[in-house]
Amino acid sequence: MAVWDKKILWAVMLVLTGALGQRVNYPGPVWAVKGSTVTLPCSFTPLTSVNDNGREVLIKIIRVVWCKNHLICQGSTPSVYDSESQNNNPHYRYLGDKKGDCTLQISDLQEEDDATFRFRMEANDVRGHFTGQSGVRVRVIGALGQRVNYPDPVCGIKGSTVTLPCSFTSPKSVDVNGREVLIEIIRVVWCKNHETCKLIFTSVYDSETNNNNPRYRYLGDKKGDCTLQISHLQKEDDATFRFRMEDNDRRATFTGQSGVRVRVADGAKMKIRSSRDDREFKRGEAITLNCSSAICTIHQLEVSWFRDGSALSESGPTLHLSNLTAKDSGNYTCGLKKNERTLSEPYSLHVESDEEGGGLPLIAGLVVGVLLVLFAVVLVCIIKRKRAAGRDQTAVGRDEEQKHSDNIYSNNLLPLAEQQGPSSAVEEVSYASVQFTNKKQARPVEEVEDSIIYSAVARTG
Repeated sequence: MAVWDKKILWAVMLVLTGALGQRVNYPGPVWAVKGSTVTLPCSFTPLTSVNDNGREVLIKIIRVVWCKNHLICQGSTPSVYDSESQNNNPHYRYLGDKKGDCTLQISDLQEEDDATFRFRMEANDVRGHFTGQSGVRVRVIGALGQRVNYPDPVCGIKGSTVTLPCSFTSPKSVDVNGREVLIEIIRVVWCKNHETCKLIFTSVYDSETNNNNPRYRYLGDKKGDCTLQISHLQKEDDATFRFRMEDNDRRATFTGQSGVRVRVADGAKMKIRSSRDDREFKRGEAITLNCSSAICTIHQLEVSWFRDGSALSESGPTLHLSNLTAKDSGNYTCGLKKNERTLSEPYSLHVESDEEGGGLPLIAGLVVGVLLVLFAVVLVCIIKRKRAAGRDQTAVGRDEEQKHSDNIYSNNLLPLAEQQGPSSAVEEVSYASVQFTNKKQARPVEEVEDSIIYSAVARTG
């Protein structure tokens, strides 16, 4: 863009935003019943003067305009009121002036008045021209309480599927010459870019026809649900969709004027978002990948998933991988079916193989096992040594006790032998020898003892 073009653009933007001090004050959103009269209180602040080559020029408002559903109310835009026109619709009455009051009154409110109204002032100098961009939103309710509830604006990728949740309220009955007549919805219509949905060629769904485009699927009913689903979204679906209900009594027929704005993005690349920030995983772990658009929120996507260029069986926007193995490693991409331009950038996923991470737990297990075996062996050795030491101490104790007993017995008999002479001594020897009856070789000892006794007897004889 040339420098001069940029200057012009900035100048226009400054004028539109009231950079010179102009301002329009609107009321908040206005709700009114069809057929009623509504007043939109409004005030404006114009410029007082501008500088023209060093000369001050007083500003005078020479034209005021009210328009509907247009940002600047300029050019060929249809106006609802124009101070320079003699053919203004009497349905719209200007109650203001050209000094600071811009109040507008709308009588016999109709469905097409469900719109945004804006005010514009034009002066004797172009720098004094200004349109209040915010405007005032007028919503028309059916005379019998009819109402349509639309969702917020919806954004979708070309080729995707979007759902427009919608609900409506209709009267239960009307009075006909003092007689109550029950209301029944006999027809429902969805149209595109039309304020009342009365023209047949503007409808995308009509309950009374069998030739509806299969891309537009009515998920609602004739009782209160008016949900519409649009599949395989196309560029021509970038529009405002409105719902109309028709009853067995004309007074209950109603179109929701506000509608729902659908925006279609074409050729935008998808983006993969992961449930985890890191891309390194161990065997057995899990991860969830989500395929979405970086431009807008998307519903009910028909997505194709790929790993290293090979198509996967999953077709939804979410890919869940559980109990990961090395085979799950690779570069993952996703895109809308039948739209290669939406293919995402690769998402790299790496899962440790058995050789990388599986050997470490095995080695650790072996080390722990060996340590346990060594500990068991040492424990058994310690227990055996303690038991052996206990048996040795017991045996030594018994030997000491036996020797001590023998010594006591011998010491008691020795004096008697010395007093009684040789004969007593022989008897002592014989008696002492008999006391060792607990020896394992008891029998040979007895034989020796017998011989000793016999010898002793022979000597004394």
